[in-house]
Amino acid sequence: MARLRSRPFVPYTEAFEEFTNLRVEFNKLAEKSEQKFLAEFQKLKVAAARENTVAMDLLAYYYKSGVGNVLDENYTRYIQWEMLSAARGNQLAIEKVQFLIGYACDIIMDDENFDLIVYKNDIDENNLLYVLGKAIAKIYVREYKIFPVDLYALEDEAQPFKKEYFGNFRHQIDEIIPKTIKYLLS
Repeated sequence: MARLRSRPFVPYTEAFEEFTNLRVEFNKLAEKSEQKFLAEFQKLKVAAARENTVAMDLLAYYYKSGVGNVLDENYTRYIQWEMLSAARGNQLAIEKVQFLIGYACDIIMDDENFDLIVYKNDIDENNLLYVLGKAIAKIYVREYKIFPVDLYALEDEAQPFKKEYFGNFRHQIDEIIPKTIKYLLS
C-alpha cells in the first residue's frame, strides 16, 4: 500500500485519483482476506489520525455503507470523517458534503453581509463552494470537537443510518451557520 502523507490542501483531481486508487486496493483486499482488509484499514485510520485528508475521506466512504461482514456501517463516523476531510481542505470531500450542507451555503450567500464575505475571503465563481464548504466544515468540527486522534481511538461499531441521525446533523449545521458567517467576516 502506498504511503499516505499529510497535506494541508489537496486539489480535487489529486484527491480523486488517490481516493479511487486506494478504494480499488481496499476493495480487492476485502474480497481476498478479511484480516488483510482490517489490518490495512487500521493503517488507514493511523494515516487519517495524522491528518491525511484522503485517508479521512476513504474512511468516511467505508463507514457510510460498511464492508460486508468485515466493517459495520456507522453513519455518525461517516459524517465525522467526511467533515474532517472537508475542514482540512480536501476538495473532493468538500464536493461530497455539498449535498449535506448546500442549503447552508445558500443561507450564507443570502446573508446581508455576503459582499463583505466575498471581499474578505477572495471568493470568486471558481472557489465559492470550496471556501464556503471548507468554512462550514471547519466550524462544524471545531464546534463539536471532532478530532482525528479521538475518532481513531474509538472502537468500530454498527450504527446504521437512521432518520434521526440525519435530523440531528441538520440541526447541528443550522446551529453553526451564524458562527460560520461570523468566521467568514473576521
